[in-house]
Amino acid sequence: MTPPGTPVTTLTSAAELSVGDLAELFNRAYDGYEVPMHIDAGAMAFMEETFDLSPADSRVAWRDGRGIGVAMLGLRGERAWVGGMGVVREARRSGVGEQLMHALITAARDAGARRLGLEVLEHNTGAQRLYEKLGFRRWRRLEVWLWESAPSGRAGTATAGAPREAHARIVAARRALEPWQRADESLARLDVLSPALRALSTPGGDAVYRVIDGRASVLQLHATSETSAGVLLDTMRTRTGVQAVRYLNVPDDDLVAGALRARGAVCSVAQFEMALDL
Repeated sequence: MTPPGTPVTTLTSAAELSVGDLAELFNRAYDGYEVPMHIDAGAMAFMEETFDLSPADSRVAWRDGRGIGVAMLGLRGERAWVGGMGVVREARRSGVGEQLMHALITAARDAGARRLGLEVLEHNTGAQRLYEKLGFRRWRRLEVWLWESAPSGRAGTATAGAPREAHARIVAARRALEPWQRADESLARLDVLSPALRALSTPGGDAVYRVIDGRASVLQLHATSETSAGVLLDTMRTRTGVQAVRYLNVPDDDLVAGALRARGAVCSVAQFEMALDL
């Protein structure tokens, strides 16, 4: 029985909000977090399309007619992913996050998913406890790397190639799933014929990346050694003329993490990838 005076929280489908209103709620829900979210309607639409987020299966929490929380669900067959869950400052630590997550788990199961994944910041112990309470278990530690310091001075000897061909070689050599944001399905949403999408190859590996506003964002990279990973990274800096290289959610045991560290790159964020079998 709900104690008297307890605020009533209701949940609705996120599809009832416009893309702009959903982006605004995201920004409020992530305000004050270690990694705040600042997006607009265009970015929200891009996320929905690229990451297969389903507004109809996602949930918004309401109190007194005001949105106080949001949880987005991505769906890809038997796999599902929490594409962001946050609660506004004034409603945190009042059970809203748990309510949203229960609803998302149910929606994922009803959609036919058999596994639900998410990422949680390494220092966000409160969220980790919530997810563990719900049955999620840690899978691996992921790192976000940013290389903005001066180029290594090494000549980049990798050769430019076709993104589809490089990607096929990466897939053939893969031993573990890519994080959702860089998975094959996400890559397929991007136009492989776009000048923004590029590929590099060397006898020891391949990389597929995008160049936007002077920054190279690595989408997928496979290397047989730290040296080969370094050749690919050096070529991105010296031959393509970018000012920085960013690599999102790199498993901490990946060879490229060592190559980035050796070049003065900074691990800006670390988080745990967790999963729940449905």
